[in-house]
Parts: sequence; structure tokens; C-alpha cells
Amino acid sequence: MATMNFCPRCASELTIKNDGGRDRQACPDGACGFVHFGDFSIGCAGVVLRQESGMVKALLVQRGQNPFAGSWQLPGGYAEHDELLSVAVEREVEEEAGVVAKVNDVVAFRHSLAGTTGGPSTNIYMIFRLNYLNGEPKFDGDEIADAGFFSLDEMAEMEAVQGLSRWGIEQALVTKPGSGLSAGGEELRNQRPGWQLFGLEDVDMKSLRR
Repeated sequence: MATMNFCPRCASELTIKNDGGRDRQACPDGACGFVHFGDFSIGCAGVVLRQESGMVKALLVQRGQNPFAGSWQLPGGYAEHDELLSVAVEREVEEEAGVVAKVNDVVAFRHSLAGTTGGPSTNIYMIFRLNYLNGEPKFDGDEIADAGFFSLDEMAEMEAVQGLSRWGIEQALVTKPGSGLSAGGEELRNQRPGWQLFGLEDVDMKSLRR
């Protein structure tokens, strides 16, 4: 990643200051107060399952461009800075595979540090379970070379199925829908516009009142 040299707020040349127990790049202008905490990104992917001929199959897309051209993976991508994660993953599934699906819950996530993925210095990658609504797999032939629903047995015969995607699919297959982190907390969300909260639904609220 390129080094940040100037403050993105006031364009002053950044210096080094100790903040939070470690040296960080920071703006020397006390009125600005910018501190560079690093480069971060949030990715999301969707496990969309449906029954075909009595068999459960998961939606996969094949990358048409590098890096990893030709590999099969869950549809997904980066969330925009002003976009809720549930909206982002639903958008990515429809954009990449032409399938309309609705978020159910979060089944897994991956945290990666600099140098392990080639992207920003820190990345969180959320894997959602989505309910299939409608649409047949389609692709643009450029960014996405192919798309379809496949069983685990079929994936075993395919070349270059991403290990993380298969793991996410397995997480969704061996757990009940809604057993992961589901959107909730309406009272708090209503108090703080722009928030989206995810938590476990099978919580014994009576035990909290004892």
C-alpha cells in the first residue's frame, strides 16, 4: 500500500506522534487533529442456497479477471463506506449473479492483516446466509465468467473452488437458518439512524430479568 504523506483533511504534511501507546502518522495542526489509524475495508459474500431435484445447492460465481481469474467463489465484494452490510451483500449477489436474495443471518467472518490478501492493511470479510427469492444465474462475461448453483459433490469435481467459500457454504449447511447473527435491536437502531445491529436470536431474555 502507498504511504500516506499528507493530511486528507487539511493537506498538512503528516508527522509521527504517539497515540494509544504506539507511533502513528498524524496531522501536526492541533485544530485538525487527524490521526491515521491505517487502511481498512469490509468485504461481504453471500451463501445463497436452493433445492434442485431434491438436492441443496449453493450459488457460486467464476472470476473472469485477475487476481484469481478462473476461480469459483461466493458472490460478493466490498461494502461502500455509506452502505449497510446487508444492502451491500444483497446488491453484490444480484450484480454478480443475477439472483435476488434476502439476508437471513451472518454465519462466519474472516479477519486478515496486511500482506495476506493484497488489499488494504486490515480487512473484515463477512459471510452472510441469504434466502433465495428469484432469478436464474447470469453473468457479464467480463468480471464474472460464469455462475451457477452447485452441490458440494459437484464442487469437489470442479477446479479452483475457493476454500474460504466452500467453508462458508459448509457453515450455512450445518446450522439452522437464523442461528447465526441476525439483524435486530430495533429500539437502539431507531435511536441511532445509520446503525445496523446483528446479534443472536435464541437468547433467553427471561434469564436477564432475574
